[in-house]
Amino acid sequence: MKQIKFFSVILIFVLFTASCNKTPKEKMSGKWDVEKIENSTMHETADIEFLNEMNANILKTEVFEFADTKVKKTLPEPIEGTWEIDEAGTVLTIDWGADDMYSPHKFNVKELTSEKLVIEEDFEEFFINTTFVKVK
Repeated sequence: MKQIKFFSVILIFVLFTASCNKTPKEKMSGKWDVEKIENSTMHETADIEFLNEMNANILKTEVFEFADTKVKKTLPEPIEGTWEIDEAGTVLTIDWGADDMYSPHKFNVKELTSEKLVIEEDFEEFFINTTFVKVK
């Protein structure tokens, strides 16, 4: 009986360690739902409510799907592009192609786990932070 408990503990430890050692690219793979969008210059309740109202459709329906080197999103219309993340998991680059005048977009990755992603985009006068949660 002691051997079963010992091997169970070892198995749990190995599984936990393996899940923590995912690369940034492995953590990014899958579907991500936009949970929150924040503007660094907005501190007044009315401004924050306006930003949330302006992005209501995105917050309700936007899902990004990252697979291999391809990324898809649904708003304002379905589109596919390419993506990459550096080995340290600190810079995410998304390229939506020649029709997107801002591509490629570079984002600072503020947080990346298997369940949560927070990215920051620098617009010179302000920053936009977008929080995603993994779709299960």
